[in-house]
Amino acid sequence: QPGAGRSLSAPPGRDPMFDALIARFTERRALNAFTLGDHPKAERLFLALRRREGDTQRVLRNLGLCRMAQGDLGGAESWFLREVELFGPTPDRLKALAEVAYLSGDRDKAARRLDEALAVPPDSPGPAREFLASRAAICADPEAHARAMDGKKDFARGNELLAAGDPAGALEAFRRAVAADPTDFAALNNIGGILLNRMDQPEEAIQAFTRAMELTDMPVLRLNLARARAKRQEKNQ
Repeated sequence: QPGAGRSLSAPPGRDPMFDALIARFTERRALNAFTLGDHPKAERLFLALRRREGDTQRVLRNLGLCRMAQGDLGGAESWFLREVELFGPTPDRLKALAEVAYLSGDRDKAARRLDEALAVPPDSPGPAREFLASRAAICADPEAHARAMDGKKDFARGNELLAAGDPAGALEAFRRAVAADPTDFAALNNIGGILLNRMDQPEEAIQAFTRAMELTDMPVLRLNLARARAKRQEKNQ
């Protein structure tokens, strides 16, 4: 998951406390934009953060996620490779590269990337390792991989329906995507977002976000889950 990271270069003569405050504010705005689906705005804000603090881990990871969310898998891979180059091949960083390969539909490349991630000793056993193993199992089975890739078409259709103002149709498309690929945390996140923001169903949204979090721990998922819990509490008052 993205961390504070270290800056490779910092312009001289700036107040570190002020810089830290602006960086936190910029990151919060970027994550909010990402959560609301405004990925171009999120990317602009993370690029602004990069100009302020350089190639930190959080900047590189989130720029990669922004590219991925906009369908530019090659651009995402470039940012993730830069992160690995500067900060080392941890399981989490190799997992990001495996995700790009997986979404590209290249089963052999995805299998290699997943094997690389699984070959690095984990910091601790847990859901992240199980997620990688689940994806590796899908790649090892041509039929399962074909079903999962068909699910990506439903995911794309869901995004189209959501942009066209049809949240109910989008919800069904995202549910088909999850049925085709149970590891599709992005579809689960979108399901939760529709249930929370469009249908006022925070309890059901919590379930979707929790399932996504069980697959991967990302700041945007944590933020969405917290918002759903807050909305549930508000409704129960």
